[in-house]
This record gives sequence, structure tokens and C-alpha cells, in this order.
Amino acid sequence: MHIPGPDPADAGSLSRRAFLGCCSALALAGAGCTGLSARTRAAYVLASDPPLVEYEPILDALVRAFLPCERPDFPVTARQVRARLLTLFSLERDARFVDLQKAIVLFDQVDLFAEALVLPEAELIARDAKTRGVDADPVLREAHARDAAAYAAFAAGASQASGRATSFIALPLERQRAYLELWRASGYTLRRQFHASARSLVMISAYSMDATWPAIGYAGPLVARDHA
Repeated sequence: MHIPGPDPADAGSLSRRAFLGCCSALALAGAGCTGLSARTRAAYVLASDPPLVEYEPILDALVRAFLPCERPDFPVTARQVRARLLTLFSLERDARFVDLQKAIVLFDQVDLFAEALVLPEAELIARDAKTRGVDADPVLREAHARDAAAYAAFAAGASQASGRATSFIALPLERQRAYLELWRASGYTLRRQFHASARSLVMISAYSMDATWPAIGYAGPLVARDHA
């Protein structure tokens, strides 16, 4: 199934292959983190093929963060959308989605956002840096500095109730949406692409369900006119 490209203002259009490649790069993003804890956690994810039970709660949280599921008039639940997503996109049955599974698990580890990507080559390819003659070092330094500063502001805004949670699924909904905003506005193209692509997966899944059509004013598929 073709995945429509995200908003060009956010990340530019992505093919399915580019999306999966982006996920693969993100799955390696924490492996070179300076802290031992970060390296250990990232290495565990990279060495494993996470089962559905591990990333399913993260998918549910992503759905709730992207959609207004908390509203009583929203016609579907996060679990229903997640079930639809897993039907449309065979994450468990298609080996090509293993990197996506790993990326979702790493995404859940909020504090890794402050770390630099360990695959600068992938970021430079995403930026088409070679063709455009981009000077790599200052670009990567700026991207890392931007994300580190954004994460510092995000962490400073933690309330006493939410604390310094390091897991996306442990954050309250408002904080989850603030964390997603970090990805949308990231200094790294790869992170912006992952946000845009994950959002596309959720939106495709939700709004392909006929129960949601009234909420967006869609009357259903067009039918051929009767010319008789």
C-alpha cells in the first residue's frame, strides 16, 4: 500500500523504502551515546527483534498522541486504530519492518533524544549534502545542539506530577505531545522524517476506518452515476 508523503513543510515526501531506511538509521541512533546507560539500552534494542508485546503499548501511545482519542465524541479508540494499523502494515509478518520495530522501541526512550545520531552519513544522505556541497561538520553540530537545547527545555518543563520520566508511554498525554513536537521540529532531518512518517501511518489507519468518516465530513467512496 502506498503511503502518502507527509507535509513538505515538515520533511518532504517519502517513499516506503525511504521511510524504512530512515527507521533503520534511527534504530542505530543511540549506539554511540556518551553515557554507558544510553549505550547499553540502545545496544539491547539493536541486538533484539522486539516482539509485538514490547512495542504495542508504544503504538497505542503514539495513536493517542496523534489523534484526539481523549475526546468523548471521537468515534474510535487507540486500540482500534492500532489494530487497523497492524492489519494494513504487517509489522510482525514482514521482515522489512524489523528496523521500524526497533526504532519505535528506541523512540520510547525519551532521554536519548538529547544524544547525537551515531550515523552522520545517513543524516547527510537525507539532506543530499554531497550534491548540495554542504559542509558536514557544522551542519551536524548545529543539529545536535538544536536538539540538545530543545530537550533541555522540555526536561525543564516537567511538572512535579510527571517528573523526569524517560519513557514516552509513562508521560502524561500533554507531555507526550510535547515530546512529539521535539521530533517534528528536530534539527535532524531523519527525526523529522520519522515523525512525519509515523504520523502518516496513524492517520492512514484511523481515517481508513469508516467509523471516522463522519468526524471529517467524508460521505464515503464515490459511486458511479446511473446514466440509465
